[in-house]
Amino acid sequence: MTDVSTDTKFIALHKHYNDTFANIKESISLRDKLTALILLVLAFVALYTFWPADAITTFSQISAQKLGLSVSVNGSFLGSIIWFALLVTIVRYTQVVVYIERQYTYIHRLEKELHSKFDDGITFTREGKSYLKKYPKFSDWIWILYMVIFPSLLAVVVLVKIISEWMNSFSAVSVFLILNTIIALCILVSIVLYTLFMHYQK
Repeated sequence: MTDVSTDTKFIALHKHYNDTFANIKESISLRDKLTALILLVLAFVALYTFWPADAITTFSQISAQKLGLSVSVNGSFLGSIIWFALLVTIVRYTQVVVYIERQYTYIHRLEKELHSKFDDGITFTREGKSYLKKYPKFSDWIWILYMVIFPSLLAVVVLVKIISEWMNSFSAVSVFLILNTIIALCILVSIVLYTLFMHYQK
């Protein structure tokens, strides 16, 4: 088997580095979109909580406009749909953020390998050593916002929402209430595992 030259290895490694960084940029864009989507779902949660009739009307209008469906939605059923939408968006969001963090760890290793081919102290250190050397305070704040405050607020909203549903049920346990509780627990577990992962990454 013919040995691969050093130059060929470097070119392949450099291309892989570029591809990895491109994937990270795409994932960051997706993360931002998912953040907006979570906020949109939370807005619908608030609408359903305080103005359920308006929420049902809005959902029916969206169904008619986007899906061509003209349906009369039960309030409890809509509540479970909202819970499920929140679960899906939060799980997807945490998946993407965890993927980004894992890719950054990987790209730091790629940069270290590429940097070893040069004698200067700056080449191929953009995302690793150079970025972390003078980590701006604003970046620290953004990290805290994304990794601590945002998931904490989500957890609080989920807890308050599901507790309020139990309090308003007047001990009349329904299938929808049980389903919502299971979904809420899934969301909370996802948030806790996500927070633990990010804590150890930091």
